[in-house]
Amino acid sequence: MSNSDENGAKTDAPKGLVGGPPTGDLDARIRAARQRGGYGEYKTEPKEHLSGHAKAARLGTEFIAAIIVGGFIGYFADMGLGTSPWLLLVMVLVGFVAGVMNVVRSAARMNAEAIITPKMDLGPDTHRDDADGK
Repeated sequence: MSNSDENGAKTDAPKGLVGGPPTGDLDARIRAARQRGGYGEYKTEPKEHLSGHAKAARLGTEFIAAIIVGGFIGYFADMGLGTSPWLLLVMVLVGFVAGVMNVVRSAARMNAEAIITPKMDLGPDTHRDDADGK
């Protein structure tokens, strides 16, 4: 970006940095942008931020993490109480159940937040009138 100085010579510095105050009309530009309504407001609906692959990775991670946390709790409880391997097995099962519950809860929340548009392919039409499926 090049600008001209008082003598018409080209400079590579941004306007405002060559002599004078650096941002003389900044307040006026901010006020104008706020009046236009383009400052800090959404003009369109926010788009869904997770792709299908990201959702699957998140659900899988939540499931595995719950099992691992349950296993660690059971392992250290067994070490402290000397009941090896019983608390480890119980806590891995508890972690499995907690992981399933987390996945079901997260999937339900993702489905509730999903934005469905008419252009989306939701699968085959299941409301067929005749037995042939035509």
